[in-house]
Amino acid sequence: MMKTRMTRRTFLQSSTAAGLCLMAGCSPAPSPGVIFKGWVYEPDLVRENLDYFEQQSGITVDYNAVSGNYHDKMVALHVGGAPMECCYVRDDDFAEWVEAGWLRPCDDLLAADPDTSATTADIFSYNLSSMTYGGERYGLPYYTDFNIWIYNEPMLDAAGFDAPARTLDELTEQAIKVREARVRTPAGDVIEYPIMLNFRQSVLGFLDWWTLNYASEASLFDDDLNPTFPDDEDRRAETILQWLTDGIQRHRIISPSSLTAGQMRDHVASGRQVYGILNKYDLEYVNNRRNSAAADDELKRRGSDAQHAKVYRMAPVPSISAEQNGTLGWTRMYCLTSRCREDRMEDAWALMKFLGAKDAAGEYYTARRWFRLRGLGFAYRSLLDDPEIIAQTEQWGEIDKVREQARHVRPRENIKAPWFPDFKIYYQPEIQKVLLGQQSARDGLGKIAQRCRQLIADWS
Repeated sequence: MMKTRMTRRTFLQSSTAAGLCLMAGCSPAPSPGVIFKGWVYEPDLVRENLDYFEQQSGITVDYNAVSGNYHDKMVALHVGGAPMECCYVRDDDFAEWVEAGWLRPCDDLLAADPDTSATTADIFSYNLSSMTYGGERYGLPYYTDFNIWIYNEPMLDAAGFDAPARTLDELTEQAIKVREARVRTPAGDVIEYPIMLNFRQSVLGFLDWWTLNYASEASLFDDDLNPTFPDDEDRRAETILQWLTDGIQRHRIISPSSLTAGQMRDHVASGRQVYGILNKYDLEYVNNRRNSAAADDELKRRGSDAQHAKVYRMAPVPSISAEQNGTLGWTRMYCLTSRCREDRMEDAWALMKFLGAKDAAGEYYTARRWFRLRGLGFAYRSLLDDPEIIAQTEQWGEIDKVREQARHVRPRENIKAPWFPDFKIYYQPEIQKVLLGQQSARDGLGKIAQRCRQLIADWS
């Protein structure tokens, strides 16, 4: 008898069906309000936003912040058929959850709602793309941001440079000279490794690898999501990975702690690094004296009682050639689940619009509030021209540089592959082996490419 091969897609879908059957006989009565779940990030502020929504709309929201590993716990809730109208979704997990049948498209709701056409036109293209799968739209933006290259301007000046390096080769030369100049931290220690990057293995890690590749305009996958590396155009992926390895092993300009360190922003804020890659919204953090020894030291030197000092400046991410430009962006979104109750659909959509678009007064209330209170990036391009947002940005950054870099943002090319969560688990240790000198850049990339092809077959 022939055996039928079960693909990953079929397994997830059948697991969900089984879970729904089990839940049908033992589930308690669901909440009368809109059931909304998200990961734990500032849950008190989320609740404040929801309180304001409830005041505006009269709609009750049953909000739950899911602690721990959000992906795994949400998968269990989805498979088990837990009641849920809408939830946070990371672009990392989006395709997997759509393929499993856990999310509901919202094109019909968008088409029936004239207020959403203008907001859709206002969304950055990379965010809109990240919320669309198989030609269908699934989400409204929660927050978004992109990675930036930062440099410590006073330290660079102390080493005799008036501008940061533009290419990777120039960065190697400049970083060596910065180290030789024995530039010191606010604590008085000589900086041994001018560059700090983030190559620690984690669920949301290794964004710096994508950032450096996209800065050099590398294309790592074709339109069918087949890997093009290690033989991508000009072998850029291999060149960049070799540059990273040489920076750690040969030139000793990139800190070995890049493979193990935690929050990048805390290392930058301490003033122990001259260069690095940050989430754009963390530029406020590292230039705020409340968090940053580097900013506090500079403000004390000036005799200023200001809150911010532009110690760290933003620049294009160094690339193989100076004419190249790019960076990585990501999208966090609000999505309706496929189990959204029909009698709660209208209320759930109203909540989605309040959180991910405009409130009843026609304002981007939630996006503006997240930026004002926590500096979170937004998906609406018109907000870059908002006077209050410009004024706040200019306290710690430069709005013109933000606008320019926003023009060159790309999402991860295989982010819409349903096998992306499995890919994340595999490629990170292989890249680390290269950086540790345990295998060549070409061999490491070759293994990752082979694993991608296997994952494609598993999901076919």
